[in-house]
Amino acid sequence: MSGTGWVWHERYMWHDTGSGAAFLEPVGMLQPGEHVENPESKRRIRNLIEVSGMLEHLVAIRPREATRDEIERVHHPTYIDRIAKQSADRGGMAGDETPFGHGGYEIAALSAGGGLAAIEAVFEGRIRNAYVLNRPPGHHAMRDSGLGFCILNNVAVVAAHAQAALGAERVAIIDWDAHHGNGTEEAFWDNPAVLTISLHQDGCYPPGSGDVNETGGGAGEGFNLNVPLPPGSGVG
Repeated sequence: MSGTGWVWHERYMWHDTGSGAAFLEPVGMLQPGEHVENPESKRRIRNLIEVSGMLEHLVAIRPREATRDEIERVHHPTYIDRIAKQSADRGGMAGDETPFGHGGYEIAALSAGGGLAAIEAVFEGRIRNAYVLNRPPGHHAMRDSGLGFCILNNVAVVAAHAQAALGAERVAIIDWDAHHGNGTEEAFWDNPAVLTISLHQDGCYPPGSGDVNETGGGAGEGFNLNVPLPPGSGVG
């Protein structure tokens, strides 16, 4: 076992979110522009990793599309059917603020599958750990709806796969983002074998989500931790 795995695929950059006006729909007096969730930031990260020389020290892991069965561990079949049908046409909306174009379901499955390929490589002993640079993102996606640019909950699909197929007894998910990982919280709300921790800006997104008192339910009580932080919080 050696090295850090690196997951990337050009098709991630082909995920089409259309145009936007910041977080608003470009209608009326709002001029259309590039959607907030666009390929540029991810492609720039990939290119900077290459020009820095770091890419030469990473172990390339080829992503695969997550299968229907793997996705259904987290998402409702009716939701998957809807997204797949819209994807085969001209695309649509997976949920609030979650547009996608033709072929969007397959790219979302490849995004989740990048995490699956990475965790499988770790469990097989080929790498110590992995970095997955993918899109669309996932932590807002809920069981039966997309949200906030997220179609499939990538990390939840990976965690469920680690338990169901790879023999992981316990999983810890640490979500460090300005937004609350509400979809991941929902997926494992009552699961004591998955510890979910979200560090996020207090009250940022989704509205009213991620309170410190949300600690899980049923058998999962105490296994969901939210750390809402003031705007501008850093690591120092």
